[in-house]
Amino acid sequence: MRVTQQDIAKIASVSQATVSRVLAGDEKVEPEIRKRVTEVMRAHNYQPDVRARQLRSRRTGLIGLVLNRPAGGLGEDPFFSALVADILDFLRDHPYHLCLDMVTSEAGQTAIYDDMLRSRRVDGLILVESEARDHRIARLQQDKFPFVLIGNPLTGDEISSVDNDNVAAAELATRHLLDQGFRRVGILGARRGVTVSDDRIAGYQRAIRGRQHDHLIWHGDFGSRAAQEVAQTILADCSRPDAMVVLDDFMAMGVVGAARKAGLRLPNDLGLVSFNDSNLCDLIDRGLSSVSLRMPELVKAACDRLLRIIEERPIDGPHRLIIPTELRVRGSSQRMEAA
Repeated sequence: MRVTQQDIAKIASVSQATVSRVLAGDEKVEPEIRKRVTEVMRAHNYQPDVRARQLRSRRTGLIGLVLNRPAGGLGEDPFFSALVADILDFLRDHPYHLCLDMVTSEAGQTAIYDDMLRSRRVDGLILVESEARDHRIARLQQDKFPFVLIGNPLTGDEISSVDNDNVAAAELATRHLLDQGFRRVGILGARRGVTVSDDRIAGYQRAIRGRQHDHLIWHGDFGSRAAQEVAQTILADCSRPDAMVVLDDFMAMGVVGAARKAGLRLPNDLGLVSFNDSNLCDLIDRGLSSVSLRMPELVKAACDRLLRIIEERPIDGPHRLIIPTELRVRGSSQRMEAA
């Protein structure tokens, strides 16, 4: 026999209205009561009537996430696996599911957003990797479609966004390398116009001001393989850097591969700091120094804001929320004493 809301209410010793409020994500429900109702629903495998709820609310119960990477570009990238996992963890306690799409080109990205807006197959969108001229944001604003950006909107408009202070984070990472005694510190970012990369390059430039004459800045595509190809050229130059800040851990592993091919040792020949503090940091001897972005907290804040926008509930705090970062220092940036 199918379990009903009335059954759940009776077992959990609450009213049916309370069960409905829990399903709707009403934050006015006391945490202990929410937990009790949720546990009863799980124990009895309660499945709400999604079609009836959609007809009443005119919602699909889906939020969308579109990832733009070349074919095969996501398989080993820990950032996106962590991002998706954290979104799914958040949604477990809410009446929404994740609709995930992947595109391999800008044209494909434009087409899929147009389709989502036309069909209304999701209730809202989480945007990642904003760009200086981000047509997605303009399109969504024009359509008044619910979205939250994980990144820097680079605009004075009232765009709801959750981000780190990537300028300050990169400045901290660069100064750490300079304080360790490295004299030629460079940075490997993504293609120009990607705001997270541009912000980190700005932080690097701020850190070396007055401490290093040369601005050693390189750009490449996302991914370990692309970063390794760029790094091989960088490290083959006679004026190569003796330390590098790299956009993320996945790209940093490409730099590690290039350093090994060039016969360079980390950290004495090449110091290294990256971002994301992922599980890749433990794959090299003595570890990879990396800036923790506190992804679970960042994703939770972004998802909470998106659901508030969808459900027309007020958002607490400023439109742009900044999550603090922390540099996790490991062996890749700490020079060892000569034997």
